[in-house]
Amino acid sequence: MKNEIGVKFKKLFSLFGLIFAGVLLTVNFSTNSFAQDAGLTPGNFDGFETADWRNFRPNYIGSSTEFIRPRFEITNENPVSGKYSLRWTGGDLEHEWLMLSNAFYLARPFSATVLFRSDDSSNSWRAGFYLMQDYDFFSGVILNADGAAVQIDAEEWDTAISTHQSLEAGQVYRLTIALDQRNRFTATVTNHQSGAVLFEKSGISAIEPGAIALYVKTDGGSNSRLYFDDITVQSADYYIETGTWSRAPQPYFVALERLPDVTQEEGNWVGGHSVMKTEENEYLIWYRVRDNVQRGKGYGFARSSDGIQWEKYENNPVFVPDRKYDSNEKITVLKVDGMFRGWYTVEHEGLWITKHIQSRDGIHWENDVPVIDDMMCKDADVVYLDGKYFLYCIGPANTEISVYTSGNGLEWKLREVYEMGTHRHLAVYFERENSRFALYPSAGAKGVSYAASEDGIRFEPFTQTWAPPAVGLDDWVEAGITYLSFLRNEHGHIQTEDYLPVYYQARNTYDNNIPGWLYHGGERVVLAGKFEGLFMDIATRLMPDGTYQYGVFPFEIDRVKGLSVFADRESILRVNSWKENDRVLAEGVIESQQYTLIQFSAENLGVGDKFELLLSGETAAEGEVQSDGKLILRTIYPDDAESIFQIRRK
Repeated sequence: MKNEIGVKFKKLFSLFGLIFAGVLLTVNFSTNSFAQDAGLTPGNFDGFETADWRNFRPNYIGSSTEFIRPRFEITNENPVSGKYSLRWTGGDLEHEWLMLSNAFYLARPFSATVLFRSDDSSNSWRAGFYLMQDYDFFSGVILNADGAAVQIDAEEWDTAISTHQSLEAGQVYRLTIALDQRNRFTATVTNHQSGAVLFEKSGISAIEPGAIALYVKTDGGSNSRLYFDDITVQSADYYIETGTWSRAPQPYFVALERLPDVTQEEGNWVGGHSVMKTEENEYLIWYRVRDNVQRGKGYGFARSSDGIQWEKYENNPVFVPDRKYDSNEKITVLKVDGMFRGWYTVEHEGLWITKHIQSRDGIHWENDVPVIDDMMCKDADVVYLDGKYFLYCIGPANTEISVYTSGNGLEWKLREVYEMGTHRHLAVYFERENSRFALYPSAGAKGVSYAASEDGIRFEPFTQTWAPPAVGLDDWVEAGITYLSFLRNEHGHIQTEDYLPVYYQARNTYDNNIPGWLYHGGERVVLAGKFEGLFMDIATRLMPDGTYQYGVFPFEIDRVKGLSVFADRESILRVNSWKENDRVLAEGVIESQQYTLIQFSAENLGVGDKFELLLSGETAAEGEVQSDGKLILRTIYPDDAESIFQIRRK
C-alpha cells in the first residue's frame, strides 16, 4: 500500500508534467481530486534562453595562485539548441573551472542531462558533468576528444580517460548522470543525433546530491570552444518539510537576476534589498547595484504582481547618493501615512552612516539627510509600530548590532548594543499574531541566527536557524545567506511566523584568488521560506511524527488557520475549504491505509458546539467543543482508498 500512496503522491506534484529527452510533456490531472492548482513546483530545466546564467555560477578549481577570471559567456553564435548556449573559450592561461548550481531539485531517484559540443579535435580540453555533495565529494563523467571516464565518489576532478571512443568535433553529445534509490550512480555519453551510446558505466555511490556542475579544463594557449545547453533534471517527487528553511524551486529560485543592471562578470551583483507587499497587493523591491568599478552605483527598483516575476524600472537607478561618498550599501523602505521612507547606508571618510530619503511614488526621492552619523550605523533595517520607529544596524563596532528608536524616523536614540563576535548583516520584522519582534543576524561564518523580543529592544538568546549549503549559489561560508528581506507589509510587519517567505542575497566566492571586493562573486536575489501548518488546496503528506511535507512551495497560498490533522501512518491530505463560522467547517480529500488512526483538531470554536466527521458521506466520528475552544475528532481509517472528508456542525 505504501508504494501505491507513493505513486499517487507523485501525481499530485506533477504540475509541470514529465520531462523526457528535453521535451516537456504536459500531463493534465484536472480530473484527479488531488490536482495541484496552487504553489510552486520545479521546472528543472535551463536552456540559457534568458541570455544569462542566473541559475549557475563559476567556481575556480585550478592550481593557480594568481587572480584568474572565468571565460564563460552566453552566446547566440552557433548555439547547440535554441537561440543561446553557454560557451567556454580557452585562453593563454591554463584553466580549470566548474559552472555549478543548487537551484534544481535533486532528490533520488535523480537523473540529469546536458547537451555538449566541442569545436576542437585536439586534446587541449576536458569537459564533464557532475553531481556534487560538496567540493571534495562528487560523481560524474569526464571526457575529451579521445573518449570518456566515470568518476564515482571522487575527491580529485581530473582523471585518466578509461574508454577510448573518439568524440567528433562539431558533433553534439548528450551527457547523462543518474543516481537511483539503491545508490547506484550511472554516467552515459550518447550521440545526440543518432542515439548511439558511446559510453556507459555505473557503480555504487554514497553521495548526497547538493548541486550539479559543468566541468571545463583547457591548457594554456588553447583555442578550444566548448558548448553546453539544455540542462534537464528529473527527480523524485518534490516536497519540502515543515519548519525547515527551503529554497524556492527553479525556475522561481532566482527572484532578481543581475541583467540588465550589471553584466555577468564577477564583482557584479544586485542585493542589499528591501521587499514590501503593499495594501494594494503589489510587490515592490529596492536594491543596491554594484559592479567591479563602483562598489555602490545607487539603488534600483522593481515591481511585481505576484512576488515572483519582477519587472525592473526602465530608468534604474532610481536614486544615486552624492558621489562624495565612497560607497552605498543596503537600503530599507517603509510606507507610512502614504509616504515612502527610505534609510540607506553610505561610507563617509571611513565611517558608515545612515541617511534618510522620502518619496511619494517610491521612484523619485528627495529630502536626503543624514540621521545617524556620529557613530557607525550600517545596513539598517526598520519597523514602524504604533507611532514609533525601531531601527537595527551594524555598529557602533563592526561586530556589534545596535537598536535605536525614534518618534519620527529622523531623530534616533540608541537603546541597546549586542556583541555578535563577528560582522553580521541583519533583518527584522514585527509578527502580529504573537505581538513580538524577530531579529535575524546573518553571515560571519555563523549562518543565520534568530532572537525574539516583546519590546523590540531586548533580544535573547541568538540561536542559529539556517546555514549556507556546502555547494551552490549561496555557499560562501562567511556570508552565503545574507541581506535577508522578509515579505513584510508597508510598516515592516508579517502576520505569522508560520508563513515566512524571505528574499535573500545569495553570495559566493569564485575561489579564483580575487584581489579584493572588486571581483567578489556574482550575486543575485533569491527566494526561500519556512512554513508551518496546513495550506489551502495543496497536497500535503501527513507524517507519523506529526510533521507535514508540502508537495509545492506554498508561496502566497492561504493558510488553514486553526486546523491540524495527524495520522499515525503516512497519509495524504488536501483541504479544499475551511470556514470557521459555516455549518461545514472543513472539507477536502484524504488518502490513507486501512486501520490508520486519523485525528482532526480544530481551535477557536464555540464552547459546546457539536460536530461530526464524515468520510465519503459516512459518519466516522462525533465530538463536542471543549471549554478551551478545541475540538478533537478521531477515527480509524476504514480502507485503502481515497475519501472525501467533511467536518460539519450537527
